[in-house]
Amino acid sequence: MSAEILLWPHEILMPASVEPNVVPFSRSGGTTLGGLQRVTRTDRGWWSIAYKGVPLHSPDCRRMWNAVRTHCSGMAGLVAVPVPSMDAAPWPAGAWQGFLSSPHDDGAAHSDGTPYIQSAIGVELVDAVEIGATSVTLRLVHGIEDLAGVRFSHEHALYETGFPTLIEGDEWTVPISPAIRAPIPAGTALEFGWPTCLVRLAGDREMNTGLSAGRFDRVDVAFVEAADYWSDLAAS
Repeated sequence: MSAEILLWPHEILMPASVEPNVVPFSRSGGTTLGGLQRVTRTDRGWWSIAYKGVPLHSPDCRRMWNAVRTHCSGMAGLVAVPVPSMDAAPWPAGAWQGFLSSPHDDGAAHSDGTPYIQSAIGVELVDAVEIGATSVTLRLVHGIEDLAGVRFSHEHALYETGFPTLIEGDEWTVPISPAIRAPIPAGTALEFGWPTCLVRLAGDREMNTGLSAGRFDRVDVAFVEAADYWSDLAAS
């Protein structure tokens, strides 16, 4: 991933709600005089994500917002925004931001006394997938029992699963949307606990703000997936 990609500072600019939605891209042959319309699904599509109620309650929040805005420079800058998954894939007790802290199997921690950190949800890719794939086979490892209708990411490419087409033991074959953005090797651990999506601002003025008398403001910001980044990466 490019060093020019900024990870959204979620701990400081934590939205009250997140609205992640795949924008389908389908083709229509037009409507006949009898009202018949044939629509064909394509493998294309992209994410539309809105952060609602981002707090600007302190000078620290304001400085962070301004710094992110400078990085974005309108729609030009790339940002990886977290899209929390606990709505469809609840985290185990004790998890925070998709991760669990725990001692080693023998009860020991690191040499400095800090616990081990692992993803709250463990899922692996069974078979390698290439750009444009619309189906994947996943292996359950821990923290989740159902892989239908959940989100995951790999290197900031975000996906959503559909109904399984095949279940064999702990391996699930599921359709995904949108199509695979970049190749993923077999055995890769996928991010189900704290997925992220590579985006740009939806418009050049998305991060415009004002200053109220009380300074206790909450603002909204909209993003669109940086599909052009994945296209350029595939062509390089």
